[in-house]
Amino acid sequence: MCTLWRVLWSTLTAGVPPQQHGILNFAASMKGKVENDAGELVDGMVQMPYTSNSRAVPAVWNMAGENGRSVLNVAWWVTWPAEEVPHSRIVASYAAQVQGRLLWKSGVWEKGLPEHTWPRELRQEILPALAGGADGGPLSAAFVRTFGKVRPGPARDFRSHMAGLFHVAFRGDGTHVRIMREQLRREVADLNMVYVGLPDVAGHYYWRYREPDRFRFRADERIVGELQGHIDKVYQQADAWLGELLAEVPEETIVLVLSDHGMHAFNTETPEDIAQGGLQSGGHEDGPDGVFIVAGPGVERRGLLPAAERRVANVFDVTPTLLHWLGLDLPDSARGVALRGLMTAEWRAGHPEPGRKDYDAGFRARTDPREPYIGASEDFMTDLVEGLGYIDAGK
Repeated sequence: MCTLWRVLWSTLTAGVPPQQHGILNFAASMKGKVENDAGELVDGMVQMPYTSNSRAVPAVWNMAGENGRSVLNVAWWVTWPAEEVPHSRIVASYAAQVQGRLLWKSGVWEKGLPEHTWPRELRQEILPALAGGADGGPLSAAFVRTFGKVRPGPARDFRSHMAGLFHVAFRGDGTHVRIMREQLRREVADLNMVYVGLPDVAGHYYWRYREPDRFRFRADERIVGELQGHIDKVYQQADAWLGELLAEVPEETIVLVLSDHGMHAFNTETPEDIAQGGLQSGGHEDGPDGVFIVAGPGVERRGLLPAAERRVANVFDVTPTLLHWLGLDLPDSARGVALRGLMTAEWRAGHPEPGRKDYDAGFRARTDPREPYIGASEDFMTDLVEGLGYIDAGK
């Protein structure tokens, strides 16, 4: 389940299909260290999440940085270890939705997540934000104000477990938004990117309670009353975070807001016991298209498009469009095109059709996934299987 979007985020930023960029799933089966029954580390096979060194082609930040454009990239999928990109500031993500568990894990926090940033000294700048996102800090208080505490009642253990990881995702996103905001204040780059995963987590967790009538077996009405508004609150929070970031950039900035998928009611025929406390009631397998919003100078103002006209792009068009906005040639290997039709006639007249360039030549060789510390893969996969329910056990 749910492996598609991890692949798609790499496709969005490379402009080529998975078979070409090399990120094929959440993780690859690799030789590594595992803990035996005695608590000893021994050689074994582990599911190791794909990492940036596993990508076989340059991403849009590599192309931009190598061509003299400045880049600010915070928490994008599959960016750890942070790549040494010229003219860039990168705060890498090892595991996105469960990133917080790694950032604030005992031992990792004290020593620092290796290769977390580029330049390496950038980590010292973001330490206050990381501290503020730790459990019990300001973001924990903000979470309780928005979503409340788990009250006694049916399925309390389940709701407490679900709220715990939802809380981690909230703190992770809030931390990354703070880092992005502070870095924008320091200097707005030519290409600025930040990833927020909370809407995805909320959709998977809480769809059953937002639309209880869509499911064959309704959840307990007391649970519905407690959780029904969570998805809407998440989108309001995401809008607020976006507003904070937009306040830090010049008015002449072109802004692209996108998701790699939409979401809808999922597992609607599950048994009654699942209805009272099961994960994954929202999914994007066969779901609607994702969000694609463009605004700024030179963008044709059209508002919300009629339903029949809303498919304006595909995943292969994102990187070519970003490069065109940056005044750069498109990759020879790119499957998509620059979306010039989004722009006004005046803008197009001043920005000729982009050329093509071989960005792959000389790009570093692809290598196997890496771990930031021994056991990181196990932590990551445990959360995805048992916590978020993103992957079926055994896969």
